[in-house]
Amino acid sequence: MSFLYRKFLGREDSPLEDVLCNLGNLLRAKRGAASFLPGFGLSETGFRTAEEMLSQLGAEIRENIRLYEPRVELMEIEEDYEGDSGRLRLVVHCRLRSSSEPLSVVLDPHSRALSVQRRDQPEEEG
Repeated sequence: MSFLYRKFLGREDSPLEDVLCNLGNLLRAKRGAASFLPGFGLSETGFRTAEEMLSQLGAEIRENIRLYEPRVELMEIEEDYEGDSGRLRLVVHCRLRSSSEPLSVVLDPHSRALSVQRRDQPEEEG
């Protein structure tokens, strides 16, 4: 939720909404876009083999969460293939440090599309 929306309408994000918004910003950002934050964002995925891409993105996701989202504990990053299309996705399993609430962020490495799954709810597009 934007700063102006919160400021003038008086609505506050829940801690979970705030974390999810930040994770979305981290995982959608292109590496190098924020020159004052070294390592922020993810590298482009083109021109690499699938193995190289997965290895590099996994390392960058770990680094970004460690550096820029301390409210989340990363549990695991797994490869997943989407239904009939067989399109590769990365599933980032983590939990909130404050409540131990588990959640999963599903990332399409090519389009940078994200969806969020709380373990007790169906997927939410984000």
